[in-house]
Amino acid sequence: MKKVQAFLDTASTVVAAVLCGAMMVILLANVILRFIPGIGGFKWYMEGGQYLNVFSMLIAGIGITARRTHLHVELVDAFAAKNPKLKKIHGVIVSLFVILFYAMVTYGGWQLASRAKQAVSTMPQFTMGQVYRIFPIAGAITVVAAIVDMIVLIMEKEEGGEKK
Repeated sequence: MKKVQAFLDTASTVVAAVLCGAMMVILLANVILRFIPGIGGFKWYMEGGQYLNVFSMLIAGIGITARRTHLHVELVDAFAAKNPKLKKIHGVIVSLFVILFYAMVTYGGWQLASRAKQAVSTMPQFTMGQVYRIFPIAGAITVVAAIVDMIVLIMEKEEGGEKK
């Protein structure tokens, strides 16, 4: 399971980095093209940049969840760290809430993408429903990442923190 966890973290980091890189290339190219007479840049650069930014953050959330590096309440973590069993129970409870949250994101994203048939995008080849598909996709993969993380947490030994 640790290999699956590492794969999810690495793959999501690479995909998020590529999306951020593509966003930067589009924005830089548009700045350069604005100064060339007769071209003026892309009409869709701002919307494309926004979509790529949101997509990369949703994909990065997969790796954050897989490695359990999301935000924590330090006081609760410090209290739970005093007892190994309590620490494991706390981790499982957090994982269950993360799974519940991303299951709702997946369902809500699917509903949104299914209903958004309008083509309001300045990128004429896309409807908003196609743009919104990232929510159920990223949500479902994040649920899998949270389940994998919970399994890794449950399988850890209490003394050394190593996997059985």
